[in-house]
Amino acid sequence: MRRLVTAEEMRAIDRCTIQELGVPGLLLMENAGLGVLRVVEQLLAQCNGKRVTILCGGGNNGGDGMVVARHLFNRGIPMNVYLVGKKASVKGDARVNMQILESFGINIPEIYEKKDLRRIAPSDIIVDALLGTGITGEVRGLMAHVVDWVNRSSLPVVSVDLPSGLHCDDGSYQGTCVRADQTVTMAELKRGLVLPPGRELAGQVTVVDISAPAFVSESAGIKTFLVEQEDIRRRLPQRPPAAHKGDFGKILVLAGSSGMTGAATLASLAALRVGGGLTILCIPRSLNAILEEKLTEVMTKPLPETPQGTLSLDAEAEIDALLEWADVLAIGPGLSTVPETGELIRRIVKKTTIPMVIDADGLNAISGREDILEKKKTPRIITPHYGELSRLNGLSIDDIAKNRIEVARESASRFGGTVVLKGAPTVIGHSDGYVYVNSTGNSGMATPGTGDVLTGMVVGFLAQGCSTLDASLCGVYLHGLAGDTGAQAVGQRSLIAGDLIDFLSGALLDTQEGE
Repeated sequence: MRRLVTAEEMRAIDRCTIQELGVPGLLLMENAGLGVLRVVEQLLAQCNGKRVTILCGGGNNGGDGMVVARHLFNRGIPMNVYLVGKKASVKGDARVNMQILESFGINIPEIYEKKDLRRIAPSDIIVDALLGTGITGEVRGLMAHVVDWVNRSSLPVVSVDLPSGLHCDDGSYQGTCVRADQTVTMAELKRGLVLPPGRELAGQVTVVDISAPAFVSESAGIKTFLVEQEDIRRRLPQRPPAAHKGDFGKILVLAGSSGMTGAATLASLAALRVGGGLTILCIPRSLNAILEEKLTEVMTKPLPETPQGTLSLDAEAEIDALLEWADVLAIGPGLSTVPETGELIRRIVKKTTIPMVIDADGLNAISGREDILEKKKTPRIITPHYGELSRLNGLSIDDIAKNRIEVARESASRFGGTVVLKGAPTVIGHSDGYVYVNSTGNSGMATPGTGDVLTGMVVGFLAQGCSTLDASLCGVYLHGLAGDTGAQAVGQRSLIAGDLIDFLSGALLDTQEGE
């Protein structure tokens, strides 16, 4: 898996590489600039461009830009390089590269007033080497005017390390931020490049080797990773040639209520579609005829119900018997918030000893009784969206959205097992302190029922012998990939939850074959 680093983690990697291993900072900067150069040359060829504008800040990001300028000059590619600020303020390796440019006879005009932007010569591509990973506040003053000028130019933009203005750790920005077509980031992928809005502002991201040894990053204690296709291919459960249906797990699903048969349908079908074995869906008795009409491959179990058409406490004994049969349990989709049903959910969750997935109304029933999760040792996965997690941990939805990686990490530590924090992107936290950010999915999946599909997929992988972490990783990645495939076929606007089940087969095939 690819590591996702914070600004501080990246600084620690640089310090170790330079101070402990003796790799000169100038060498790292040279390699960074060469990595950017390759992308710039490719983009020039694609847009039939001839001239490049390089905008440099006074820090190491600007130094990388100076390296790009030197190599463009040496290749005979027309370019103009500008410094936002005063030359006297440029220090360290960046100053060395600035002085090299000047020794070549290359003029580096200073931009230190807004009116100086009028002096920038026309070009075909802009290299944004203004601000790097160190920014945490708002882009202000002259730098804000420069960033806005870049965005108004409508030219292709290549950003160095991060789009200028983007916060490295969370993908946010204050004030303004460069909108890049491509971002060339150094040594390791930064968290802000995969979190919104950073992932949209960054465009296509390329990670370049700058000669920071891999073992430095490997020993840095980084615990946040990006989930990609190869990571999932290695985790998909195998299907022996002589297998039978009993080899892929016995799945019990508690879902549905009056008016919510769709949730039960989607969850139970998704469990089968990812390769899960025998599946029994427990539903209120009055819904059985409807569910038997909807479902062919899933077995249904009609159970006693409340006057509101939800599962009642009288169903507990029959569910207990089914739990003796089952290998895994999914509980929650569409069960309702009727108090009697909530009490049934709490009793089932407390007594269940098989691995389980708790979603939706299963989580709502536990809200206010989080000790049920905190004290439980059974392998489990909870799959909250921001609102459901807010009710469990007391944080505001806004705080969860802004700090999703650390919130997922802390929630997994508190509640145990694996936490699948649904969103764009979905983030998976595990009780060992590691967090995984998903790389698939799109806004077309922001539609009712997609969470029910995810619950079914995850429990389906759990039934096939996956650990809670691997079941979550496989389910989340393939869920998003099915959404991406579906969006290409029908468009994001038209995508509905049932489409995900239809496109799951293709997503699985693509992942298995590495396409």
